[in-house]
Amino acid sequence: MDERIKEHLKLLKKYYLLLTEIQKKPFKDFEKDAILQGSSERFLQLSIESCLNIGNRLISLEQFRKPTDTPETYADIFIQLNNIGVIDGPFCDRFVKMAKFRNRLVHLYWEIDKKMLYEIIRNNLEDFKLFEQNVVKFLKTGEKDSDK
Repeated sequence: MDERIKEHLKLLKKYYLLLTEIQKKPFKDFEKDAILQGSSERFLQLSIESCLNIGNRLISLEQFRKPTDTPETYADIFIQLNNIGVIDGPFCDRFVKMAKFRNRLVHLYWEIDKKMLYEIIRNNLEDFKLFEQNVVKFLKTGEKDSDK
């Protein structure tokens, strides 16, 4: 497996585990704790960034095998991952929304709704595990194809 992808998968797992600890907190505790909110925002941003970095690397590697479009936006990275077969359409749609939320975290951080942030952490963390599984499966399939 590509070393850069492996490193970002490790980071993704680290952030995922940190977010699962936050996930256990009731909303009443979450909404009163600015430090918990801030760390949630940051770990969620880092999780999404890890997926983006993995996606960029996969697309870059794929461009050596066959012509592949270069993404122009963060959302395009996930669209391109769908095009090359790493993720499927409905999953791609969820990650396009994540890319847009990442932009809110970075550029409109003062507008982040606590309830929405909490709901994402409560309901969408498994998407990161599924992303990891899809990446590993794609890489293993690619390794088998290159052995032929």
